[in-house]
Amino acid sequence: MKALEVQPDKGISLSAPVIIELIEAVHEKEASFRFKAKGFSMTSAIRDGDVITVSPLKDIMPRRGDVLAFRHPERPHMLVHRVLHSKGKKYFIKGDNCPEADGWVPVENVLGLITRVERRGKARFWPNRITPSRGSDLYLLFYPLWPPVRRLLARGYRFLRK
Repeated sequence: MKALEVQPDKGISLSAPVIIELIEAVHEKEASFRFKAKGFSMTSAIRDGDVITVSPLKDIMPRRGDVLAFRHPERPHMLVHRVLHSKGKKYFIKGDNCPEADGWVPVENVLGLITRVERRGKARFWPNRITPSRGSDLYLLFYPLWPPVRRLLARGYRFLRK
């Protein structure tokens, strides 16, 4: 793949090393970086085509349940997956929709914390560091199920209003 590829009606497609450099340059200015996600490894939390915001870690230590953008330790890829465990300055990371984990990722490979997900121009429900039950096992188990449950509840509510 080329480092930069312009596609009419689709925008600019960048290779992983170029995106990594851009994220690092933007984070040096203590700003967040937004881009369109590609792939299905985090479905249903993050879908192909969602716009995600990667914020610099600063003094934040990632914890269980956080979604991080990181450089894969063994391949020249940038991935966005969820932290399952942490030990010191290493994080055991796996995509919500992946059969296998990425393994232990050192903090040096972490590009930033995903702080916002937008789908079709609207901000999606996204956990923040204020939510008290965030580290619970039930949260990690049920969070990926929340979007379809919310849609069913909305349909039921509309049905009851008629």
